[in-house]
Amino acid sequence: MEPVLLCTPNFSEGRNAPVIEAIVGAVGSVAGVKVLAVDSGATVNRTVVAFGGAPAAVFQAARALYEAALKRIDMRQHQGVHPRIGAVDVCPFTPYRGVEAVWLKAEVERFAQEIADTFRLPVYLYAQSARTEARRSLPAIRKGGYEKLAERLKSPEWAPDYGPIVFNARTGATAIGVRDYIAAFNLTLNTRSDTIAQRIARTVRASNGGLPYVQAIGWFLPELGFAQVSVNVLDLRAMPLYRVFEAVEEAARAQRVRITGTEIVGILPEWALLETGRHFLSSAGEAADTVSSAELVQVALRSLMLEKFRPEERLPEWVFGPTEPGPDLGELPLRELLWGLAERQRPLSPMLAVIVETAMALSLASRLAAGLPARNAFSHAEYMQLLQDVLLLLQKPKLDLEDLRFLGRKLLRGFALFRQMGEALALHNREEMLLLAQLFSGAVELLAAAYMPFQAQLPELAQERHDIQLQGRFFQEELLSRVRI
Repeated sequence: MEPVLLCTPNFSEGRNAPVIEAIVGAVGSVAGVKVLAVDSGATVNRTVVAFGGAPAAVFQAARALYEAALKRIDMRQHQGVHPRIGAVDVCPFTPYRGVEAVWLKAEVERFAQEIADTFRLPVYLYAQSARTEARRSLPAIRKGGYEKLAERLKSPEWAPDYGPIVFNARTGATAIGVRDYIAAFNLTLNTRSDTIAQRIARTVRASNGGLPYVQAIGWFLPELGFAQVSVNVLDLRAMPLYRVFEAVEEAARAQRVRITGTEIVGILPEWALLETGRHFLSSAGEAADTVSSAELVQVALRSLMLEKFRPEERLPEWVFGPTEPGPDLGELPLRELLWGLAERQRPLSPMLAVIVETAMALSLASRLAAGLPARNAFSHAEYMQLLQDVLLLLQKPKLDLEDLRFLGRKLLRGFALFRQMGEALALHNREEMLLLAQLFSGAVELLAAAYMPFQAQLPELAQERHDIQLQGRFFQEELLSRVRI
């Protein structure tokens, strides 16, 4: 089955229908992309559009959304109760089928840099793409909102990952990253009091000791005529929808109000509703094992009081067919390979050994590069690409001389890149620098050893092997001299 990538950007316009239609139209005009859901709110003054399709087409559509939104939205005129930092507030990418994690992280970083360079837009990497723990959380990046963005950009701690540090009052900034599914779950109350909604939100959100993985805010929506508790569930497996619903219901009863309806903004995975349907059937004393998936979905929708939720539009499984995840070369095959290398009865291939050590060196170098000053920021994305290229060799049943040369180019490029970062690393990361120098040097020696079987057939490879060893020693000696200084 064809790979599918999902994207759910949020842009800061929820009132002007022609503008919303133009921005969503830019997404829908890209061949290979399917728009699943569009949710706009006047009081929040915000639109969420969910779409998916072939990965290349999804990145093209996301770029088209940025171009259309940045042309039409002026943040100087924007008013809304939802936290936001720019015209396109956030653009998350979620793998659905056949999208390898290491590849996706590298592609999202390249996309983020393209958006920053093309539109002169400050870009923060968040969620799984974040380079520091402080930036994993979207509320942390949004702290102070658009109104405090100019002040925050002056702080070195909050310099963007890509793009200018200078504040652009018209466009603001944006957050881009890889993340898993979340649920944007709004629960409407039979009260007009935003104070009551805020009390309930404080009760259930994680930051106030409520439910783990739950963010919540309370507000009054004039277009509904009632108050609402707006919830983001960041981990649907650890915190199922039914637990959130029941917790809000209990907190509402304590305030002498009731939930009268709910809505999902964006999309959900089918399994989240199946789990919820089984829970409510079980609570009613009914067996769920004989109930079809479609019926379980309907039980979940009715039990959660979900209004206007069309599964054929908002469940990726119903739109794109079943998910068949491809292998995650960044974790599972590498782990299996390491177990295989530990078994004495299996032959030890020099090629496999050099791939493993090269991958370790590149991954650790990437980790260090992510923490370096902005002038070295390009290194992280390049290391991610080098790592992806090396891990792809694990998919080949047999590696030949050209594969070995390809691996050598990637390894030496990683070593050379590390050498370029040496000055910055030597100031604060001497121990890590020594470890990485040893890893890269060890990988070079393993690479030279892997040439031996080929050299037996092609004696002229001796010079090529010697040149690789010489270059590796030169890099190592230069790096170690910097550490001694």
